[in-house]
Amino acid sequence: MFISFLGCDGSGKSAVIRGLKERLSANGSEVISGHWRPRAFVKESTEEGLIIADNPHGEAPRGYLSSILKLGWLGLNWWLGWLRIQKKIAKNGYILFDRYHADLLIDPKRYRYGGPMDLARIASCLMPQPTIVFYLDAEPDVLLSRKQEVSKEDLIESRRKYLQLCKTHPRFIVIDANRTIDKVIHDVYQEVKELYL
Repeated sequence: MFISFLGCDGSGKSAVIRGLKERLSANGSEVISGHWRPRAFVKESTEEGLIIADNPHGEAPRGYLSSILKLGWLGLNWWLGWLRIQKKIAKNGYILFDRYHADLLIDPKRYRYGGPMDLARIASCLMPQPTIVFYLDAEPDVLLSRKQEVSKEDLIESRRKYLQLCKTHPRFIVIDANRTIDKVIHDVYQEVKELYL
């Protein structure tokens, strides 16, 4: 299956993905992980076929036209990556992604997107979709105690948008990330186990 994780900085996405990967791999499943978008032009069905994107949060957004072109490039990467790498693995194994294209709708500044948001929403709907999306939800003060990369005001606004996004489709599952990582990993694994194992 194709499983993605969303959440504000400090919600524990990376740690939860590592923990889930260990549990799924222990069952003999093929598991690969990635961040934000696939690297579309690598043929091998390995973790090398996925790329960890830089975090441009805090940089100036791209211009209108360059943002639209970048959005098209993102869509091309997702479709080629899906057809060349991910679709094959998702049939018999698991793909775990820390963020995916819908994250641009929550925090366009992170991805330096300066184009129209309506176009970004349409583009995201047209790209390959995760089977399931776990949103790791935590209070802003809890997030700030773990990471101080963004302001409390930004965390409050991002959390509001994430929870709003979670209401748009049954694929979204909200997980309480105020607790310890071990408890969050346990709950996520139980959800995956119930649905797909």
